[in-house]
Amino acid sequence: METLAISKRGLALLDETERFSRFATGFKSRRPVPTLPGVATDLSKYEAVLLDLDGTVYHEEHALPGAVELIRRLQGHGRKYACLTNSTSSPQRVSARLKRMGVEVDPSHIYTAAAATADYVLEKFGPRDGMPAVFNLSTEGIHEMLEGKVRWVEREDEPCDAVICGVPLNAFASDERRRIAMLHLRKGAQLVAICADRIYPSPRGLEFGVGAMAAMLAYAASVEPVYCGKPEPLFFHELCRRLHVEPGRCVLVGDNLESDIAGARKVGMRTILTLTGITRREDASALPDEDRPDAVINDLRELVDARL
Repeated sequence: METLAISKRGLALLDETERFSRFATGFKSRRPVPTLPGVATDLSKYEAVLLDLDGTVYHEEHALPGAVELIRRLQGHGRKYACLTNSTSSPQRVSARLKRMGVEVDPSHIYTAAAATADYVLEKFGPRDGMPAVFNLSTEGIHEMLEGKVRWVEREDEPCDAVICGVPLNAFASDERRRIAMLHLRKGAQLVAICADRIYPSPRGLEFGVGAMAAMLAYAASVEPVYCGKPEPLFFHELCRRLHVEPGRCVLVGDNLESDIAGARKVGMRTILTLTGITRREDASALPDEDRPDAVINDLRELVDARL
């Protein structure tokens, strides 16, 4: 996100990400982050185990080592768990994707940034004098989750409470719909972004993320967006509310120092970094002690035999 990014929140997020990037690209490593026996080999002290998906449980369309086995063990022991992701898809679609990889996870155990966005819109704008008026600039998943619960705005001359922003490459984000969204924002609608991701990987390489789209709209309309996905406290608190557990009673396993580790630590969770995604061990070792994960593992196979 450029420094034109529209809000103090956006600038703070930029500063935070650049701080992590500097650690990842040349700062001399400090002492290594160990795998702590109290965290990585004993999960029984935590009421809920939270697993990031992309880079932790799977990569593209393939389950990562240990992922299927760990999830099946959590299920077999009746443990409270959840899979979380900044995906713009619905939990139902993510569940179907996991099934194709050989693991059955009920949608009730999946929380996506899109689901957090739907929860936020319904809590913030309805019910009042009727259903919230929403312009969908995001995904089919958002449409599925909010269908029948909101009134969809299609034209620029309709009242609008919120514009939901997704990635630029989707069927709901044509040039004309982006223009209509900008006009609604300038007239007072709230900009609700599924997440703050600047970019995301696709089969053809890096693509503009939700955060990039939100920055463009927010700058054009002179508004400040609300972000609903990781690493926002909003996301983690709503997930814990659904699980009926306090954040301090959770341990999160993820591959991203910013969206997973920093986000979870901010709300009081314990954290385990897995090296199957975008982060190297030396990246974590280079962080100040207060920003480090509680433990680092090579992959989820190191947790398959953990005490549950």
